[in-house]
Amino acid sequence: MAYATEAEFTDFLAPDTSPAQARRLLETASDLIDELLIGAVYAVDDQGNPADPAVADTFAKAVCHQAQYMAETGDETGANANVSSLSQGGLSITRSLGGSKGSGGSGRTPRYSENAIGVLKARGLLPIRPRTF
Repeated sequence: MAYATEAEFTDFLAPDTSPAQARRLLETASDLIDELLIGAVYAVDDQGNPADPAVADTFAKAVCHQAQYMAETGDETGANANVSSLSQGGLSITRSLGGSKGSGGSGRTPRYSENAIGVLKARGLLPIRPRTF
C-alpha cells in the first residue's frame, strides 16, 4: 500500500498534471521509502501504518518526492542507476562501473530522490545512527 494517494500526488505536483502511471509510481516510491526506513523507529497502528499523523504526512511527502523523481528521470525500475551517459539517436549508453566520477560524484544516477531523503532526515526518520539501549 502506498504512503500517498493519487489525490495527494496530484496536489503535490500542481500546477503540473499527474502522470498516467501515478498509482504505479506511488507504489514503487513507497517500496523505495520502505528501504530507507529500515531501522527507523515509529509507532504503528493495527495495519502497520504510522500511528502519528505527522509521521504519516512525512512519509506521504517523501513518497511524492520519490515518485516525482522517478517520473522526471524516466526510470521506475532502477535499471538506469548505473547509466552515466545516454544518447537517443543512434543509441549510445555508457554504464558506470563504479570507478569513474560523473557530476554527481559516482557517475551513477542516484536511486533515491535527495528531496525524499531530506524530508525523512529533517523529521528524524532516516536511521543514520545506530540506536543503542
